[in-house]
Amino acid sequence: MESRDEYNDSVPLSMDDNDSDSSIHADEESARLDFAGIFSNKFSNISLLYSSSNGATEIHTATRYGKRFALKGLKKDRLDDPISNMCLAKEFEIGISLDHPNIRRTLGLENVDTLGKRIVLEYIDGIRLSEMISEKSISPEKANAMALQMADAVRYLHGKQIFHRDLKPDNILVSHQGGNVKIIDFNLSDRDDYVILKHPAGSKRYMAPEQSEPDATPTAEADIYSLGVIFSDLADASGNRSLARAAARCMHPDPAMRMNGLDMIEASYEEEDENASWATQILSSQALTYILSGLCIMLAAFITIHYINF
Repeated sequence: MESRDEYNDSVPLSMDDNDSDSSIHADEESARLDFAGIFSNKFSNISLLYSSSNGATEIHTATRYGKRFALKGLKKDRLDDPISNMCLAKEFEIGISLDHPNIRRTLGLENVDTLGKRIVLEYIDGIRLSEMISEKSISPEKANAMALQMADAVRYLHGKQIFHRDLKPDNILVSHQGGNVKIIDFNLSDRDDYVILKHPAGSKRYMAPEQSEPDATPTAEADIYSLGVIFSDLADASGNRSLARAAARCMHPDPAMRMNGLDMIEASYEEEDENASWATQILSSQALTYILSGLCIMLAAFITIHYINF
C-alpha cells in the first residue's frame, strides 16, 4: 500500500527564512534524485479523462513516481464558485477518512500546475459496472461476488456514519485484473457531523422514494434502496434469482423494513438452500416411490407369469 505522506506536496501559507532555505534544499535534493524525470514529484502526462456535463467537476489522469493517478477537481468556470469549492473540500474530507478494499482510495489534496486544486485519487484500471450490465456479460456467480463486495463497502460506510447518496452502476468500477469492485464519486456524500450541503441528492432511478421529499435527510436506508436497484440490474443481467430476491427486500417501500445489503443476500441464499433441501427431499421421496412401484409391478408380473405357466 502506498504511503500517503509522499503525496503531501502542498506549499505552506507562510514560512520564515529557515523554512524557505529548507524548501530550497529539499527541491535541490529532489532534483538530484530525479533520475531524468522518472521519479519526479511533479505530475506529468496529464490528460482529461472525464468532464461532468451538468456538474462542476472533471477528472484527469496523470503519472508520478512511475505510477498513474486520477486527479479530480473543478472545471475552469467553477474554480471561483464557493459552493463548488465547499463540495470539493467535503468530498476530500470524507474520502481521506476511508480505507476499504472496495472503495477508491483518496490519497491527497494538492495544487497541480495548470489545473489548480485537485483531489489525488487511486487510478483504477477497469470499466463501469453499467457497461457490464448493458453487455449482459456477467455470470450468476460473478454477480453474487460483486454484490457482496458492494454490500460490504456500503456497510463499512454506514459504520462510519457516512452516506454515499448516489449509488448507481456508473459510480462503481470493476477492475480488469481480478474483477474487484470499487465504489467511486463521493461528491454528493454526507456525514452526520456536517451541517452544510444537506439538500436531497441522488440519481432519479436509483434514489429511494422518500428522498424526493423536500425535507428529506441522508439515511442508510436510502443507500440500501439504491443498492437494491443495482442488485436488480445485476440479477436481470446475470439471471441470478437469489440476487433478485435480495434486491426486492432492499427496495422495500417502507425504509424501516430494509435490512443491510449483506444480510439480504445471505438471507436469500439461505432461503434458496432451504428450498433446495426441501426439493431434494421431495424428489428423493418421489424417486423412492417410483422405485418401489416399479418393483411391485415387476413382482406382480413375475407372479402372474409364473402362475400361468404353472
